[in-house]
Amino acid sequence: MSAGDEIIAYARSLFDVVGVARDPSTQDTILVLGLVSTPERDLDDFVPDVTNYFWRGFVRYAKPKLDALLKFIVKQGFSAELVGKLGYSPGGKPNLKHLAVAAGLGRQGKNTLVINPRFGPWLRFMAVRTNAPLALTGSGVYAREENPDCKSCQRCIEACPVGILQPYCLRDTDRCLAAISGERRSELAICDKCVVV
Repeated sequence: MSAGDEIIAYARSLFDVVGVARDPSTQDTILVLGLVSTPERDLDDFVPDVTNYFWRGFVRYAKPKLDALLKFIVKQGFSAELVGKLGYSPGGKPNLKHLAVAAGLGRQGKNTLVINPRFGPWLRFMAVRTNAPLALTGSGVYAREENPDCKSCQRCIEACPVGILQPYCLRDTDRCLAAISGERRSELAICDKCVVV
């Protein structure tokens, strides 16, 4: 088994989905990792404070897995670093949803979330930048295209309480009630209406 195959196998033992894509702006290899957020493993558990958000769900459930994976990759002789805080990219650069689609982990739904064939829209993505010899797992290129599963459905768009969803487009990310950045930092309110429907 090659070093790349060992890394992928180890990552799959830790995470619900694993894929490999290239960062379109740097061409770096990105290991895209996903965990399903459930009531028992709530990755959307954020605790607001005055200046920052404590990502309690990510710290509790994702951090130990990320730390173990980083250590494993480095032990294999390759570089490995988290993209942003706990593997979640700041300001959406690189866009983890686009990387997940490029890595073949699902297709984008009209609510802009990645819809995985097994886990639906409940995956939360993290990323690791590495120089390990990993083969791309999908097309390697993000393309905005219609999802056949969403073709005749508008439920997520109709469910948005602030009316900012258009098919495959979030018109105003700062107004999204699930946003954890922007002007609303002091009034965090996680909204999952477009996910639930």
